Amino acid sequence: MRKVLWLASWYPNEADPFSGDFIKRQAEAVSVFQPLKIIFTGKYSPEAVHNKLLPGFFSENLQEYILYYPPYGTESSFLSRFFSLRDYFKKHLAAIKQLQLNHELPDIVHVQVAMKAGLIALYLKWKYKIPYVLTEHWSGYYSQSRDSLFKKSFLTRYFTRLIIKKADRFLPVSEALGNQIMHHWVKVPFQKIPNVVNTRFFFPSENPPEGIFRLIHISTLQYPKNPEGIIRSFSGLLKLGFQAELVMVGPLNTVLHDYASTVGVPPGKILFTGEIPYEQVGAELRKSFALVMFSEYENMPCVAIEALCTGIPVIATRVGGIPEIIQEENGILINPGNEKELLEAMIAMMRNHSFYDRVKISRQAAARFSYETIGKEIIQVYDSVLAKE
Repeated sequence: MRKVLWLASWYPNEADPFSGDFIKRQAEAVSVFQPLKIIFTGKYSPEAVHNKLLPGFFSENLQEYILYYPPYGTESSFLSRFFSLRDYFKKHLAAIKQLQLNHELPDIVHVQVAMKAGLIALYLKWKYKIPYVLTEHWSGYYSQSRDSLFKKSFLTRYFTRLIIKKADRFLPVSEALGNQIMHHWVKVPFQKIPNVVNTRFFFPSENPPEGIFRLIHISTLQYPKNPEGIIRSFSGLLKLGFQAELVMVGPLNTVLHDYASTVGVPPGKILFTGEIPYEQVGAELRKSFALVMFSEYENMPCVAIEALCTGIPVIATRVGGIPEIIQEENGILINPGNEKELLEAMIAMMRNHSFYDRVKISRQAAARFSYETIGKEIIQVYDSVLAKE
């Protein structure tokens, strides 16, 4: 059996339990077929966990190791970045040495998000000739991103390109992201492998929802998700006399709550749930008639494919990888920032939601994004890369 090590730039951890949760789900999908170890290193301040290797989740096929190091001063200072990078390498090198002592060096490494975990993969490839594949999720390759790679330092841009170029297989989660990187950063061939959905939680209801028309939006409720634009368009829907409600799932935001009142949304028409457990998201989707998204830019949003797996149609902007998954039979595409189009899409969805075949939408999405499908695709990549070694 091949030995596989994942190096994750993002991963759920003590400081941020939602960071890279989609990467964890990809790992779970692969672990259905293949044992693997995952190493994530991040900053965390409580003294109790400084400089410790903490076990995360363990099962027969999936072992997580979460490594922590303390933050240093101001994030933006040169010394802070230098010491953080030093500790990042020290933590990984110590873990790799332990793997070597245990005769557990991997046959292949899988990097999740190029920076900074890809730096460790470059070292392993140079030192031990271990091949690596790279899955990329980051929307920072787009110029619209506030954290865009276009705005990063020369060294960050250089090493990001190098990590992608040296990968034995490059696996962006959308065609759009792969093409963006090809056109602006590194001309390398790629194979799209999208995000995965846990269909134990995201499945269609036996009966369609009843009662008042319910839209749902699930996000961080911050830029670039444009929740304010959704609220304004929803306010317009109500002012036209339509009976509807909007559920907004994400971190509680009193500013956004107050904003809804200022644009004329009556009390009780928008429900702000706060953050909810992952398994509860599927239940909220099943109670809704449609998911609405209004992002300025996106990559391959997990919530869209999760909604499809529950069988509900999606209103979303024509950005990033969204047009790859949303077509006429499962949703409505609109232009980013166009609130008139969003309002018209809401009206069209209210009038035509019964024409969407929820069972078909769910069946097609589950066939494409299930653990079994994505897990097998990744395993096939490993086999292909190792066959060339």
